[in-house]
Amino acid sequence: MKWSEEDSGKPGKPVTYRVEPGETARFTAGVLVPPEALRTVEEEAILARVLPEIRRRLKRISLDDLGISVTRLADNFHGIELLEVYWNGKRMMLSMWPNGGEFSKIEKVTDNGISPPHGGAFVYRGDEPQRWMKALEEGGVWLRGFWRVPWIIEGARVESIDPSNKSIRLASTIAGGIGSKYHRDKRGRGPGSGAEPWQALNLLEEIDRPGEWAVHFPTRTLYILPPEGPGEMVVSDVREPVMTLSKASYITLEGLTVDGGLGDGIKVEGGEGVLIAGCKVRNIARTGIKVIGGKNHTVLTCDISETGLEGIDITGGNRSTLEPGGHKVLNNIVNRAGLYFPASAVQAGIGTKSQTVGNLVAYNRIHDSANTGIQYAGNDNILECNEIYRIGLGSSDLGCFYTSGGWTSRGNIVRNNFVHHAMNANAFYVDDGDCGDSFLGNVAFQTGSGGFVGGGHDQIFRNNIIIESPLAMHVDSRGVSRGYNATDKRLRNDLDSVPYQSPPWSDKYPSLVKILEEKPEYPSGILIEGNLFVRCKTPMRRSGKADELAGVICANNVESNDLGMFVDADAFNFTLKPDAAIFTAIPSFQKIPFDKIGVYPDFYRPVVPPRDMELLRTGKTDRGFDSQTDIDASNKRP
Repeated sequence: MKWSEEDSGKPGKPVTYRVEPGETARFTAGVLVPPEALRTVEEEAILARVLPEIRRRLKRISLDDLGISVTRLADNFHGIELLEVYWNGKRMMLSMWPNGGEFSKIEKVTDNGISPPHGGAFVYRGDEPQRWMKALEEGGVWLRGFWRVPWIIEGARVESIDPSNKSIRLASTIAGGIGSKYHRDKRGRGPGSGAEPWQALNLLEEIDRPGEWAVHFPTRTLYILPPEGPGEMVVSDVREPVMTLSKASYITLEGLTVDGGLGDGIKVEGGEGVLIAGCKVRNIARTGIKVIGGKNHTVLTCDISETGLEGIDITGGNRSTLEPGGHKVLNNIVNRAGLYFPASAVQAGIGTKSQTVGNLVAYNRIHDSANTGIQYAGNDNILECNEIYRIGLGSSDLGCFYTSGGWTSRGNIVRNNFVHHAMNANAFYVDDGDCGDSFLGNVAFQTGSGGFVGGGHDQIFRNNIIIESPLAMHVDSRGVSRGYNATDKRLRNDLDSVPYQSPPWSDKYPSLVKILEEKPEYPSGILIEGNLFVRCKTPMRRSGKADELAGVICANNVESNDLGMFVDADAFNFTLKPDAAIFTAIPSFQKIPFDKIGVYPDFYRPVVPPRDMELLRTGKTDRGFDSQTDIDASNKRP
């Protein structure tokens, strides 16, 4: 469905599309598969490839008969954009090995595939790949893996499998080569760590659970093991957004359900005053709700789940003039984002070209997702009163809040947020020279670290509470070894993209004006003061030489082992009691409005759904990667 400028309403008189009370209005991008299209599998060659126990239950669907387009997976890919398959509104899983999206581990890298670039090779564990020889011969075998670093997953076609020596060779180059970045010689070569994770996908041989499916490319046939009982099956090959608003203004979408498709769920481009409220967006291969440019759009009290990329992605505002975009992302619940690629659950502008200005992300609940909770970059954005937990479940080297916007990404305020149960994440990760943000009044519980500051300038951490994290605060001088100065193309291009020496930039960010004159590779203006660290093994870690970190000030921070200062730590209520010792130790310490953090009841969601407390208490979120590891690799000097 599409709206354009001609469909616009007027200020105060929006055109509204809403669901009738008690009804459901569902917009889906897919083809309903009639029951008779699911046929019994009789081809002996196919039956010989699948597990004996499923042969009688396996069904086949001719995609050509349904008019569904499918393209063979590329030799290299990142996101999985094959088809979307649903049964009774629930996404069905593309067949994978190991099951459930888990990973096997490389035994040893035998060829990194680096110079000249070519398909690398490795020794695998176990014997499962020898079952894929027919698949390799007929239609191809594809693998995905974190081949080099634990935050970039890449897919590749297999060229050969040799069961005699348990080796697999890829048909095309993996960026940077295969084998851990941290287990190589000076030429970038080596046997890897023996723990690089990889998985195989779209194999008939690995269909073994109800709902799993695979495409046989030579015959353009989809094979599926249907779930038990009757069901409505939908297959989608649509790569366009389910809904698009292009230059449309003052339109309200209220209470709608949007699902299915290989594209985005709802995409807003340009325009002004669009309100997306009380909608359910789910089972989307790319981004749930995407806002590009425009002014004063609002995403309010929506439930976004099961997205291949981001749950919500917004950009807006003018970086040259610092005119705010005015977008608002309020009171939404986002979960299970980044299923196909480790993207952020909520994203507010990344990269030089899409940094965003003057937007608000507040009172959201973000949980159980693959990568970062909220990723942002740009200027004067406010991110407040959000609750983030159980993120980083499918990647590493990430943050509950993450930014790497560079020298010009300044003026952002991250305040009064609660992040917890995310031991594979840094709570507040200011990466790769990012600058000029304020982290105020936040609470972090059981995260891999509290604040993690990577080589930037003018960062303020004040009045935060970090509880039961192995590392409360980290700051490093990576800019010295990595050359964060005028010769760094990323940072210099970012700097030159804005009029930083002229108003309003020079008035608002005066320290940026002379950044190239003051050794920008040395972190400066970083203030870590008046914070409370409770039961943290390492309160403060400085990574770098003393002279390199002279611009970092740590003052008046308090360490404690007392959980009794909180109202109910066992129930994860970290409201400070009125007589908490921190108010004596730091008289200026401000009370954090803990009861105001997270989603709230309103017209669209009258009752706030409870968190799964049992999962929070028992779910595994172990520390998987200390970001210091990557710094150490970069800091190796000749």
